[in-house]
Amino acid sequence: MEQKTYKTCRQQLSKLRKRGMVIKSGSQSSRAMRILEQENYYNVINGYKALFLAKEATDVADEEYKEGTTFDEVYALYCFDRDIRTIYLKFLLKLENSLKTVIAREFSSKYGHDNYLKLANFQSNASTEQSELKYIAKKHKLDITKDIDEIQQISAEQNTEAVIKLIGDIHQELARQMGKHHNVVTHYMTQHGYIPLWVLVNVLTFGKITNFYLHMKLADKQQVAKFFGVSVNELHKYMNMLGMARNKCAHDERFFNMKFRKSLHTKSIKNFKLLGITPKPDGSYVSGTNDAYAIAIIFAMLLSKTDLKEFIASMKDEFAKLDKKLTTITVEDVMKEMGYHKDWQNLVKLKN
Repeated sequence: MEQKTYKTCRQQLSKLRKRGMVIKSGSQSSRAMRILEQENYYNVINGYKALFLAKEATDVADEEYKEGTTFDEVYALYCFDRDIRTIYLKFLLKLENSLKTVIAREFSSKYGHDNYLKLANFQSNASTEQSELKYIAKKHKLDITKDIDEIQQISAEQNTEAVIKLIGDIHQELARQMGKHHNVVTHYMTQHGYIPLWVLVNVLTFGKITNFYLHMKLADKQQVAKFFGVSVNELHKYMNMLGMARNKCAHDERFFNMKFRKSLHTKSIKNFKLLGITPKPDGSYVSGTNDAYAIAIIFAMLLSKTDLKEFIASMKDEFAKLDKKLTTITVEDVMKEMGYHKDWQNLVKLKN
């Protein structure tokens, strides 16, 4: 196994040439050197080399690049990924704002602007959702019919503990923002003695807002989900996946070939077949469920039609630009890694 020792940029280029990558001496070599000095070998090469390798190798020392692979191609994929992260992040932030706004409005209209610290305003009793009760029964090896009282007691205790923790987290965040002398938070606390929920949501992370939604009463969650035209459980899953995608984009992590632990429930998405994704014999899908395209599908479900069309146009432009820079692999190879298919622009038809 190759030892991980420090190498100069010149040595790194030499290693890439030995493995078959085309880097001509002169201006091409100088440009590649500058890129590695600025961007980091690990980020550019290790993050984006997989599609360009001739075969999988058990040891990196045995890696070989496909014939004709150039440094510029690998760097083009690296830049493409950075550009689409910017596009995705733009619409992720739009959805984050919309979700925060709707949650704050629905909660405040029912309980008041400053009642988000009261246990009674959340789902602190036993859940009425069968899926949750069945999960508890399975986890504790109980019979869903015979042991229903015990199951409901466990559910109520878990929900109460979770809501108490949520309220504690909100208290901590308020204290943290006050300690930072956040202008808006400090103003409301000093002038009014409280912070309206529609103001508070702007300083809560998307993860905390997702948790807030999770612990709202079922009827309140239904109102939020209804606004977006989806079910309660699907919206919660969408929010979890959007949060993970948002973090990857915001922290400049590799995005195009990411895979989520959670997957979309494709049967609940109207007109999913319009996307042209071929299902497996069991009816499940191998792409478009836990990848970059899955986030695009969530965009189609939650964004306005105008925003969705803008997203599609932006991605179309990026695919076209990348296509002009690739010779060893195709843009279709990249799209496949992302879960995108030839009919991916049919996303807009999910709005019909």
